[in-house]
Amino acid sequence: MLGSTVVLCLWLPTALHALNLDQLYRHQRLPYDTPQLQQFSPWEPVYGDDAIVSELEEMLDGSAVNQKMSSNTPHPREVIGWSPEEDKLGQVTGITVDTEGRPILLHRGGRVWDQGSFNSSHHFQGGSLLDEDVVLVLDEGTGHVLSSWGRGLFLMPHGITVDAQGNTWITDVAKHQVFKFAPGSTEASLTLGKAGEPGTDDHHFCQPASVAVATSGDFFVADGYCNARVMKFSPTGELIGTFGQGSDSSSPEVPVLSVPHGLALDESRDTLCIADREHRRVICIRAGLQNNDDFQQPPLLTLQEPNQGRVFDVATINGIVVGVAGSQMEGGARGFTASLDNGELMDVWEPVEGFSNPHAITVSPDGSSIYVAEIGPNRVWKFVLELSYY
Repeated sequence: MLGSTVVLCLWLPTALHALNLDQLYRHQRLPYDTPQLQQFSPWEPVYGDDAIVSELEEMLDGSAVNQKMSSNTPHPREVIGWSPEEDKLGQVTGITVDTEGRPILLHRGGRVWDQGSFNSSHHFQGGSLLDEDVVLVLDEGTGHVLSSWGRGLFLMPHGITVDAQGNTWITDVAKHQVFKFAPGSTEASLTLGKAGEPGTDDHHFCQPASVAVATSGDFFVADGYCNARVMKFSPTGELIGTFGQGSDSSSPEVPVLSVPHGLALDESRDTLCIADREHRRVICIRAGLQNNDDFQQPPLLTLQEPNQGRVFDVATINGIVVGVAGSQMEGGARGFTASLDNGELMDVWEPVEGFSNPHAITVSPDGSSIYVAEIGPNRVWKFVLELSYY
């Protein structure tokens, strides 16, 4: 047991603002994976000026962002050289781990979410079903692809989750649907939402982002880019309740969400944590696993640091919540660990090369490994938690 901690990724614009960003970055078009970003031009780092890089490294090496802040905090350490073949990946939007401990990667092949993908009413404008496998099963030890599936099933897949029974759940922001696949099957055993129809009622989604599933079979959908709500369903897909329905929240204590993008379920605490992306925070609420009425109550805890960037995703296991936030455009991304009891910052971490645009995160069932997926460059990182800090 690792205790009650939260691991997230932060922007650290404070350190980077001291440098000349025009010298550090050059313009490159990145995926428009959010309507809010469609008006901006993202950035890609260039390491041609050794003096600038040395200055950056010196600043980070001497700052709190590159140091463990508590000697008893489990610290994620990058597994050097672990990675799937990046040249075969499209936009990597999701990462999960199956019941056998194998990472499962979700990507979009040759399709990119850009400013022309949807019209003003959120209808997809981008073409036919993807004619390639977009779900890749990876080797836990090497990151090499073991098998793949998903050809001809999706338009623009976004989130992926494997539940305790081995079912795979995938959201499709272009179809506006959520799919459940039994182990070994490529035919959906449960489909929610109306194909190609965005909507705000109880039977529609609008660009759903992710799913979290309880061992009871109850599940939660982050819905998502348009509707700004989290929906709870029974195992058969009957709606139980909603949380954070934008400006329609009935209580001032229930926060307005802005792109709920990732979910983390901690069943031991009856807690669901939400990556409230555009508000740059994590909100933790009652999941209502014993009493459904608890689900729509005000938050238990809100986690937000002064310089925190947009929080993209969260995942959980045994009292630990991990998450990712940040991008190059807004000053970089980092990982950090904070207490779920009081939100206190406990640790800050990142890979050796640094994060660029982390989009999804997951933890292995035994709690020993963390995987982070990036959506430009398209890659996956593996970290192990240093056991000496348990």
